[in-house]
Amino acid sequence: MIGLISNSPTVGVPMEAIKVALPIGVGLASAAFLAMKAAANSGYTTDKSIPMASVRQGDSTHDNEYYDDQDAFLRRCEEEYGPVFNIHLLNKPLTVVSGPQIREVFMNDDFSAGDAIDEFTGMRAFFDSVRKSNKDVDNRVIHEVVRDTISPNLSLFTPRIVEQLEKNLEKELGTCPKEEGGKFVAKPILVLQEMVANAMANVFVGPEIAKSREVINTFITATADFGRVLGNGERRMSFWRAFTRRANYKVFNPLQIHVRILVEASTPVILERRRLEAEANEKGEKWERPDDILQKLLDNFDKYGFVDLEDVCGHLMILILASVHTTTDTSTNLLYYMATYPEYLDKLYEEQQQVLDAVQAEREKERQELVKKGEPIGEDLDPAHDRDLSAATIKRMVHMDSFVREVFRFRTERLTLIHRARKDIRLSSGITISKGSSVIINMRSAHQSPEQGEDVTEFRPWRFVGKPKAATKAGSDFLPFGMGKHACPGRFLAIQELKTIGVLMISKYSKIEIEDPSKAMKILRSRIGTPNCTGLTFTSRG
Repeated sequence: MIGLISNSPTVGVPMEAIKVALPIGVGLASAAFLAMKAAANSGYTTDKSIPMASVRQGDSTHDNEYYDDQDAFLRRCEEEYGPVFNIHLLNKPLTVVSGPQIREVFMNDDFSAGDAIDEFTGMRAFFDSVRKSNKDVDNRVIHEVVRDTISPNLSLFTPRIVEQLEKNLEKELGTCPKEEGGKFVAKPILVLQEMVANAMANVFVGPEIAKSREVINTFITATADFGRVLGNGERRMSFWRAFTRRANYKVFNPLQIHVRILVEASTPVILERRRLEAEANEKGEKWERPDDILQKLLDNFDKYGFVDLEDVCGHLMILILASVHTTTDTSTNLLYYMATYPEYLDKLYEEQQQVLDAVQAEREKERQELVKKGEPIGEDLDPAHDRDLSAATIKRMVHMDSFVREVFRFRTERLTLIHRARKDIRLSSGITISKGSSVIINMRSAHQSPEQGEDVTEFRPWRFVGKPKAATKAGSDFLPFGMGKHACPGRFLAIQELKTIGVLMISKYSKIEIEDPSKAMKILRSRIGTPNCTGLTFTSRG
């Protein structure tokens, strides 16, 4: 780790350099724009056997019909044209792929989700503005970091996540006394972004650095910045808008200020860790390494090919953006589902108490057996922790797991997960997707298939109870996290945190209600990142 900490006084592009570059940049912009437009908008696949879906009378694209009723639009197209058909959506020609052929898209490396997302949002330039190494187009190092450092340590991280979530839930919402009516209204997104940011900061950078309010604020505001980038993929996004945003990311480095905050906050902590490690080595003692992602990245500095601390923090920022944004958004939506379907809350609370009672009884039995043997009772069996929400305890709450999976199944937008063909690709049906064209996945065909059981158009939270279909299990019947080797490796942490938030809310509040019930169904189908238009009312237990 020698020389890891950068000595550069500033990060980013100096203003004088920008002033010099701008006249040249303007001159090159037209040529670059024309070249990129020609490469990016290649039109529909050249296979003329793929039918083009008709456009509703009075419309010029499929946007209005699709957004009026996604399910109705796709049912019509599937019945008229089969599992593969062309549409014009989001200001872009797209080939819709449904049913069994979805798997072929996910399992073929020549279909790139990253290429397609970058075309819509300029996300690679956004990420590359803060990383100096590993600028590979497929982002494999980030995938490896999550796989190596987060997923295997979930049981270790869970107690700290629970502690932070509980602490910040009490701070942000608390309990409303009965004499005050026991109810209060709050905007859950504001509560949850604070809870999630604190919990993730503790895991990603450790408790010392997470004490910094500036660091917590950067977790929150950087996530908001990321949400705006994802927002570039909203309907009818123009190519020029994506192009200018991408160019802006390359020049002005919007995330650099957040990386600088992480570098400044972590530098004294890292130096102190080095001192303690050196001191332990001199004494011939084993240094107890901190259990946070930052330390794990530093320990594997050469393995991942990092350049300096700024580079490490840049990669860390990418992990923060992906985890905090999606977890905050999905946990907010989870609460709105609980509020819309209050009839299921009692069952969730009952299960929670039964599981905690069972765990407590099992631990007491273990203690009694140790007493009979005359052996000491260790700290791991301290009765004070009998009802802690460990990873193993939460895993036993199968109704909560099913509830979370059903929220994903029911909420996920019907057309999503765009992939771009890097070369001509022939599907098993004989259809060819030509190089440069884009396919979009028909999630309705997977999430409303007979394999899901009965009433697939209805929200049924116990749909997966007693079945080998955990919320973390990605596959052809459950696609929010992708499939195969490209499935999101961070889903285990995300689902664990979502379930923990659900459990804490159920334990603390007997009722959660939507402030304006007339807006419920609109919220339940909201796009990721879309602000909810009404608050929630919470009724305290007891």
